[in-house]
Formats: sequence, structure tokens, C-alpha cells
Amino acid sequence: MDFDNGVWKYEKSRLEKVLEQIDMKLKSAEEAEGKVKNEVVAMQKSMWDNVNPTPGGGDLDDLANIWQFQTDIEREGRKALFAASLVKKLKKMRKTPYFGRIDFKEDGSAEEEKLYIGIASLIAEKTHESLVYDWRAPVASMFYDYETGRAAYDCPAGRIEGEILLKRQYRIWEGKIDCMFDCSLKIDDEILQEILGKSADSRMKVIVTSIQREQNRIIRNDLHKLVVVQGPAGSGKTSIALHRIAYLLYRHRGQVLADNIVIFSPNGIFNDYISNVLPELGEENMHRATFMEYARWILGDKFKTEDMGSQMEYMLTGRKSPGYQERIEGIKYKASTSFVKVLKNYLKYFEDNKAFEDIEYNGVIIETKEEIREYFIEGLRFLPPEKRLIKIRNRLVSKLEPFIKERIERLALVLADTGEYIDKTEIKGRSTFIAREEFRPLREKIEKMTRLDLMECYIELFNDRDLFYRLSEEEIPEAFNEISKITIGSISSGNSNFEDVGPLLLLNSLLSGVSGPGNIKHVIIDEVQDYTPIQFEVFKLLFSHCSMTMLGDLNQSINPYMNIGEYKTIMDIFGFDPSLAVSLSKSYRSTKQITEFCRELLVSKDEIEYVNRSGELPRLFCLKDEEAMLDSLGKNLALLKANGSRSIAVICRTAAYSCHMYEKISYSMEARLVKEDTTEFIAENVISIIPSYLAKGLEFDAVLVLCANSDDYAAETERKLLYTCCTRALHRLYIYSIGKLPEFVSGMDGKLYEAIEI
Repeated sequence: MDFDNGVWKYEKSRLEKVLEQIDMKLKSAEEAEGKVKNEVVAMQKSMWDNVNPTPGGGDLDDLANIWQFQTDIEREGRKALFAASLVKKLKKMRKTPYFGRIDFKEDGSAEEEKLYIGIASLIAEKTHESLVYDWRAPVASMFYDYETGRAAYDCPAGRIEGEILLKRQYRIWEGKIDCMFDCSLKIDDEILQEILGKSADSRMKVIVTSIQREQNRIIRNDLHKLVVVQGPAGSGKTSIALHRIAYLLYRHRGQVLADNIVIFSPNGIFNDYISNVLPELGEENMHRATFMEYARWILGDKFKTEDMGSQMEYMLTGRKSPGYQERIEGIKYKASTSFVKVLKNYLKYFEDNKAFEDIEYNGVIIETKEEIREYFIEGLRFLPPEKRLIKIRNRLVSKLEPFIKERIERLALVLADTGEYIDKTEIKGRSTFIAREEFRPLREKIEKMTRLDLMECYIELFNDRDLFYRLSEEEIPEAFNEISKITIGSISSGNSNFEDVGPLLLLNSLLSGVSGPGNIKHVIIDEVQDYTPIQFEVFKLLFSHCSMTMLGDLNQSINPYMNIGEYKTIMDIFGFDPSLAVSLSKSYRSTKQITEFCRELLVSKDEIEYVNRSGELPRLFCLKDEEAMLDSLGKNLALLKANGSRSIAVICRTAAYSCHMYEKISYSMEARLVKEDTTEFIAENVISIIPSYLAKGLEFDAVLVLCANSDDYAAETERKLLYTCCTRALHRLYIYSIGKLPEFVSGMDGKLYEAIEI
């Protein structure tokens, strides 16, 4: 858009004014940072010079002085962190002070106000004029929600209405305006097109300059305790979640800190991929975790737990293995709401059937089994079973102490009469030892009676078909005997299959009352489609006191047997009021050609809107053998790099085939093998070779999906897995198939792709 010289002169002059203020504040912040650091160093030196900090040294005055020094140092340290954070923020603003402007005339006001919007707020030193508004400020919401014309925003004072007279976007870098234009809310505007057309780098991007109306409403939602967001691949779900965190930290400043928020991600590499967003927005990173990290923390290292990747490998490669179908039946059942009911009913069964015995010594009843049971059922009903048993154990042991003490005293008299001991100390030690040994069987009996073993409880469920049938409110699986054999075999050998991890955690929470960290106030769960009802029951027990944001896409359920099925299940489990389910329909990631191709992979053929960004048709290579595939791969990888693709992924169906292809490809060019335990995402200028199930959530300039044989992605259960792989591509998508094209592709309209036979 062309502007006259007057407009350019005004905008450049104002930018210079903003930069002057930033430079002034930056100088002050850097001086403050240096001063605080020097003060901390001086305090530390003074402490060493004036007090005795050695362990066991010094007197009470020294200890008091040390405490005072440490308190002062910690206070100055907090100042230093704040100063460093401010310096970092101002340096970011120095490069791009703002990206948008709206001229807003409030109803009843004589003049409009020019509102400039950036990543953080900026107030003039002397005049206290708001030079830049933080994108999270209430007034800034109009930039995302409205075109020119009537507009409104909500603030603490109430609803403010008026008219937007001008809406302008800028591209500013290193303190210079590269371009600017007046705009509407259209998704295919110039700046968004340019952003989406860029190459992907090694971290997820900040999207404050291109947040769309439907995304903004989710980010700023303060009304609902539970928000569930469904959207197609590339609709910005994870970006929305991270920007929502930034908004909550701004909106509830001082009440909600980064330490009060946790995000559950699918794997470690995805955690690293998203690690840059909040720092770029000027906020500290929240806690990041995977479900398996939490599971291993709770279940400990008593047995080995299978991870999701290992289970996926088994499902993708073990179809001809003995017992495969039986284990699949077990995986499906253990992910069901039916099994949730069994586990919950087991809690009541355990309470009703917990056996106790009389505690007796030398014919004296210390406590009857009826008294113990009464205390267990009624006296301690407010506690979970394991905590009740610990209370009972401590009470019974405490009741033994008078008997032990009396026995020690009697033994001391007997030993003294023998004349075999030198002094009273030796007599007391010997009598105490004998008495403790006499009472050892009784103490062991109490210990055994009040011990709760999670694995024994879980095995009991599958060891007793009649019990399982009584606890189930529905029909039990036909393959129950086979499922039981597999379950008991793995648990007894010190292993836990992935499908048992969620049930074990739920049973542990029911029996032991494990709760989530009390400091957590908001929980983000990404890729919710791949969690089961049982896992959500665990989340509910852990975080029922928290507000939650959940994001997913049912079309990207990579595990056909372990998934949520439908979002209504989540709402039913949590029962939060109020809650909100939001469906996004627009994809911003891929080109029009890739999006249309991927849509045709789905059975539902959902209407997916997309940015009208054109590119190459996906290319489908049908090859006679692996040698031909490797030759074509090598040529295309070299061409892609030469043509500017900064991030390239070769996605293989399994980890085993990824290892195989890594050996072949890395022989002639730089490549990186991504594995289940990979925790660092490096995509820029490196070819990533990655198993299909680890690619979800990530994006690359170019994606090459390899089908090693005609069985790859042939089963209906793998349709969504192939869809997930293909939707990782921003600009170019190549599919390689040996022998014939995948079944889901061969029936497509040939206009959606370019077929190449080699």
C-alpha cells in the first residue's frame, strides 16, 4: 500500500521517539543490573571478611550475621533477576517496538486515540504517555477482533464502545520500518502470508502479530474453568495454548506465576520445540512434562515401564507375533471407560474386604480385629486406604511399646541375677535386644497386615475372574483369560506394559490418595486425542482444583486403540462448570495443495478451511525397490536443501526403519536420528529422520514420508497416522512407496498429487 510522504514522516518520527525512550530505559536498566550485581559481590565478600561461615565455627552472633547477609543477598538477587529480565525485554523491543496500530474513538470522546501494539508495554518517562500497549492489554484485543468500524473491549471499568477509524500493520526490524499497510481482518493479508511462507526454524514461532479472531477469543477466555479446543492440523492449537499462558501471566500478574502452570506434552522433543515461545513473549517458561515422566516419578523404579513409543513399535511391527491380537484386545479394554468403573469399584471392594487379625501378646489382646476394622472403616473414613493403614500401623506399634518396655525391665532383672554382665549399660542393651527380637514376629505381623502393595492389588484383579466380573458393570472381554495372562506375566516379571501405566496410576491414586502439586493453578494438556479416559481420571484426581486448557484433533489419533474417542468424554469426566468446547476449522500451516491432499486421506473428509497460500502439488514416488528409493531420496534431499528448505524431515513408519534409513542417508549427508528419548529439537539445516508417532506437533519445510513396503499404512488403523505424518509439511510433501502406493492414496483424485514412477 502506498502512503504519502506525510504519513511516512509521521510514522518514522514516532518510531524514533519510541526508540529514544527504549534506549533511555535500556541504559537505566543496564546500569541498575550492573549496580545490583556489584552489590551482591560486595555483600558476599563482606560476609567472608566479617563472619565465620565455616561449619561448626563461630558463635550465635556469627550465625545471625550470616542469616542477615544471606537474606540481603537473596533480596538483591531477586532485584538482579528483575533487572536482567527488563534488559532482555527492552532489547527485544529495540528490534521490533510494535507491530500494529489502531485509531480508536471512544463513544463520547472528541478525539480518537492512536494505540500502538507490541510485545510489551512502554510508557514515556516524563509524560507517562502510553507509547506501546502490551498485546495482552484489554484495549489491544480490538486489534485482533475487529476490522475498521464499530468495536468494543472489556476492561475493569466495564465495557468500552466506540469506532476503529484506522487499523495498520507494520514490519519493523532493527529499529526500521520495512513496510506498513492499512488492513482488515482478512486471513490472507500480506503480513500473514509472508509469515506463513517463511521456512520453519528449530523452535515454534511467536504468533502475536498474526493472531486471528477465533484464536484470540480462546487465548483471552477467563470465564471457563475447562476449555477444550478441537482443531485440524496447523490450526495453531499449541501456539494458542502458549499465548494463553502468556495472557494468564499478564492478566493475573502477582497471583499466577510461571511456576503455577504446567503443560503436558506428548514427548521430550516436543517440550524442547515449544521452549522458546514464552521467553520470546517476555515470560518465564512454565513447567513442562510428559505423562510418562509423571508416571515414573509416582511408580518409582521398582519395575520397568514401557513407553508409548515401544508400544507403538509393537503394534506396527508385531502383527504376526504370538499373542498379538490378545494384547491388542487388552490395550483396547484398558483404555475404556468400562475399565475405569472396575478400578473405581475395586476401591470399595478393598475397603469392604480388607482382612485384619487380633493383636495379642502372651494371651493379652492388645486390640481386636473388630476394633481395628471399626477404626479403619469409620474412624479413618476421611483418608484413602493406604493412609488409613499407616495410621493403624503407627497406633498398634505405639500400643506395643508399654509391653516392650515392661519386658525389657523384667529381662534386666533376670540378667542382673545371673552375674554374667559387667554393668547396667550392658544389661540394658542386652535386655532391649532380646525384647525387641521377641516382639519382632508381632511387629512383622502388624507390618504385613497394614501394608498395601499396588502391584498385588492390580494382579488380584486379573487373577480372579469372578471378582473382576463382580466389579465390572458391563460385560468383561471375551479374551479376559488371555488378557489376564499377559498382564500378570508382565507385572510379575517386573515390567509394566504402556497400557497398564494409566490404570496403575489411577489405582494408586484411589488407594493412596496421591494429589498433584499444590502450587499448580493452571494445566495445559496438548494432543488430548491420544489420552485415554483412565489417564483423564488421573488428571482429574491430580488437578481438580486447577483451571485447564486442552487441545487436540481426533483426526490425529495416532494410536487407534488408546485415545479419548470423543471430547464429550472429557467433559463428562471432569464435570467442570462452566466449561467450553471450541472447534477451530482453519489450518494455517500447509499450502493449499498439501491441505487438500491431506483432507482426502480422512474418512470424514471434514471441511478444513485454509490460507490461500499456493505451492507445489504433493509428489508421490512409486519405486521398484529400496535402491531406487535411496537414489531418488538422495537427489531430492540435495535439491530441497539447495532450494532453501531449512528444515527437512524423513518420516519413517517405525523406529527400526528410521535407524535403518539413518545409516543409509547419514553416509552421504548430515542427518539426525530422532528417538523416543530425544529431548532436543534441532531441525534447522539438519535432516531429521524420525518415527511416525514422534512427529506429531512438529512442522518442517519439507516432509518425505517413506513407505517401506505395501503393508505400510495399509490397515485402516493407520489411516490417521499417515494423515498426521503428511500434515507436518509446510511447503513440500513427498511420499515414497515401494511396490505400490498406499491404499488410502491410490483411490484419490489424481489431480491432488503428482505421480512419479521410478
